[in-house]
Amino acid sequence: MRAAGRFVVDTHGHITTLYRPKGKKAEEHVHKGSWTGLPSAPEDGEVEPFENTGLCFYDMERYGVDMVLLKPSMPGTTNESQAAIVEKYPDKFRAFCSDQKCRLKIARDEAKYNRDDSADEVEKALKTGKFIGIGEFCPRDWSRKKYYSFEERLDDYRIFAELAQKYGVTMDFHEFSWEYEWDTYKLLNRIAGEYRDVLFLLCHGSYSINDYVYGSDKIKKACNLITGRNNIILETGTWPAEYFEIAIKDPNVGVTHLVWGTDYGHVPQYIMMNPRGDPHTFSSAMKRFPIVPHYQIDWWGWALHQIDKIRDYVTQDEINLILGGNAARIWRLPVPYERMFLSGRPDIFGVDWEKSVPYIPDEQVKHLDYGSE
Repeated sequence: MRAAGRFVVDTHGHITTLYRPKGKKAEEHVHKGSWTGLPSAPEDGEVEPFENTGLCFYDMERYGVDMVLLKPSMPGTTNESQAAIVEKYPDKFRAFCSDQKCRLKIARDEAKYNRDDSADEVEKALKTGKFIGIGEFCPRDWSRKKYYSFEERLDDYRIFAELAQKYGVTMDFHEFSWEYEWDTYKLLNRIAGEYRDVLFLLCHGSYSINDYVYGSDKIKKACNLITGRNNIILETGTWPAEYFEIAIKDPNVGVTHLVWGTDYGHVPQYIMMNPRGDPHTFSSAMKRFPIVPHYQIDWWGWALHQIDKIRDYVTQDEINLILGGNAARIWRLPVPYERMFLSGRPDIFGVDWEKSVPYIPDEQVKHLDYGSE
């Protein structure tokens, strides 16, 4: 079997729930027909935990995926469950953290939102050294009646960017999914400008559930951010092939600012085709279908097919950076051998090309060319 690349990392996986309802609040939504599988607000309830490593391992073997970076998301998924999977399978997984205990207590009406409590939970998690970043979501008051001004949400991000800076981890940005009276791209630009030594991961490259209606506009806006910021990277695994071309041909973006992260897991989405449309294919929640699919959609089969399409104008060496090399460098992942990834080319790395050699430090390499000497 030919894998898609030398070292393949999905930077965005959800394998600790099947998005089934748990508890009275969630069951009430099921009876009303309003259960979405993605309970965000406290009144939505929580999801039932489930370790989905069995199917994940099967898919990893089938599609040649070497590692998956795990994200907690909905109330009911916990930092601890992600960390436990990493401890059992350290060569296969890494994990991000957020304020999951706080969110669960709020969903169960055992507490009210308090930013200090959320920050305390995240810092305690980071102190363990078990987590590589803060995400998938930056902690917030999830109540539907909560109105955030730009300044207030910026203050939130400053609190957690400080923690990311202190512990040397990355920070996710997913604000584009929520409704505000202001431009979320400006928020990312501002916080990335204030914390230039923190690397911000723009989840899905700002192209997620229901964003197919905007066509390529969101990808272009995301690329425009990178024009002025070197500390923003884009996840690409939910992109159709034609959107890769936008980023790769942009001289201020290119392959060095891209990582391959889908939304792997039993996430309530479907893969759809849209021939001759923009996009020609997409993943999204579909309100006319069963809200939570009865099957787990084949993320990697679909997403890697998009990678196959870009091989006509992107070299395999460049693809190797997108699929895993950049992730290995950013999150200090263990790789099998030296010299696996493109490095030392001014046309790819620009004026900083010398800093790309070696691309992966020796301490991350399992089998050095000349042993440990």
